[in-house]
Formats: sequence, structure tokens, C-alpha cells
Amino acid sequence: MAMQPMPSHHPFPDGTALFADAPALRALAQREGVVLLRGLIPATELTFVQQLLHAAAVEVGWISAGTSQPGVRENGNDPQWQAWYQQVQKLRAFHALPHLQSIQHAMQAIVGGEVLTHPRHIARCVGPQTAPFTTPPHQDVWYIGGTTEVWTLWAPLTDCPEELGGLAVVPRSHSSGTLPSREASGAGGRGVSGELTGAWAWEPLQLGDALIFHSQTVHQGCDNRSERMRYSIDLRYQRADLPVREDSLRPHYTHTWDEIYRDWPEADPLKYYWRQQQLEVEMV
Repeated sequence: MAMQPMPSHHPFPDGTALFADAPALRALAQREGVVLLRGLIPATELTFVQQLLHAAAVEVGWISAGTSQPGVRENGNDPQWQAWYQQVQKLRAFHALPHLQSIQHAMQAIVGGEVLTHPRHIARCVGPQTAPFTTPPHQDVWYIGGTTEVWTLWAPLTDCPEELGGLAVVPRSHSSGTLPSREASGAGGRGVSGELTGAWAWEPLQLGDALIFHSQTVHQGCDNRSERMRYSIDLRYQRADLPVREDSLRPHYTHTWDEIYRDWPEADPLKYYWRQQQLEVEMV
């Protein structure tokens, strides 16, 4: 389905100036359920990963080099999308992004303790003319399980002006808890059931900006009305002493960890890093 109309919207709650003040940053995030941190991620790191994702899409024939790709979107039933995503999930650079020092510093402040970086990292590629498949208003808690105190970091891998879409959120909607859901048409997955209260927040983002939101914060995708591809990442974090559902420790969509790590260096510290933490794991 196309994005839900936003008659008006406001800027995101901005915590950039609070980066060095962990208590204040945490208080803002906890109150609003979402916080924008501008320039959090080095642009060179994001550009490198975007180039790898694009090259993989061209290599498997999912998209063509140098042209716009109307209709291209995440589709688990598409063999070419599957081939692309299998390549993406094997990229060490993709899995290294969530561990960058600036991100870890911010997430430690927001979660308020030792951080568990979920290994289930998600890459997305959305082409033009995909409005029927734009993700509807929803909460991540439906998919994550475990503790509700999980935070998603969403970041575009290029500048994200209005025509490219991005993500819109409803600040403070997490205070309503987990909402009823229904099956979503077009995009698949789940959508919020019933009327939403609260004003939407959205604004253009630049490469390096990160939007961090609570698992119960209502958010939705915005239609890609440009002639370019929109690449983005979803990374998830929580306090390490809170329960985590077992499937959050599996790869996203495809592969086993052994397959992903097959060509990595033997003693790579990113391999199975979460096993070094004492976790309370809830079985699915």
C-alpha cells in the first residue's frame, strides 16, 4: 500500500547536540521514542557499503547498471532479489557497520548499559514506482520479540531528500504500548489496526544521519517518488541483560552464520561476537 497520508509533519526530535551528554540523550530518546543524530555515521563507511550493495544487485542481474529501476523492491519470492540478498549478507563491511565506535557510543547512552548489538542486520533497496508496496504504519516489536526495549537505527546509504522518501515516525507513540495489528496488503507483514493519534515526524536526511527509534514507536516507509534507488539499513540494539528472542540472533532471511562467515578470516572478531555475552535467550 502507498504510505498513509501525512496532512502535516514536524521535524524529528534532534539529539545531535546531546551526543556527549549520555543522560540527556537517553532522557530525550525515552520521552520521544525516537531521536535523530545527524552526522553520526562516517559518510565514507556508508558510501562504501552502498557501492557494494549496488554492485551485487547488478552482478546478479536484479538491476541494471546506470539506469533507474521502476518497481524494484524487497521481495522474498523473487529469485534475483534472493540472490542479491545472499551476497549482501556475506559482506563483512555490511556486518561491521553496526559496530562503529560512534554508533556504539550513542546506543550505550540510549539503552543505558552494556549493549547487545543484534546480529540480524537488514539491508533494503527500494526503486521508484513502488508505492503499492510501501511499508504501512507499524511497530517493530511485532517482529523482534524478547524485550520491548529494543531500538532500531535506520540510516539511508545516500542523501535522502523528500522525493526519495525515507522513514516517518510518530513521536511518543511508544507510550501506548504494543498496538493491535492486521495483515498489510501490498507490502506484506503487519500494519497498525485502527486510528492513529499523534503527529507524524519527517524531514530530509543527509548521508551519515541516523534515526533511532523504540520497538513500539509507530513508523512507516515513505514512497520513493524519485528516479533513483533508495538504499538503507536497519540495525537493532538493546541492553545485554534483557531478554532477546532467539531468532533475533539468526541471519536475516537467508543463510546460516557458517555460510556467511565461510570466506571471512579465521579469527575475525566479528564472528559470533554475541556468544561472548551472557544473554537470556527466549526460544521462538
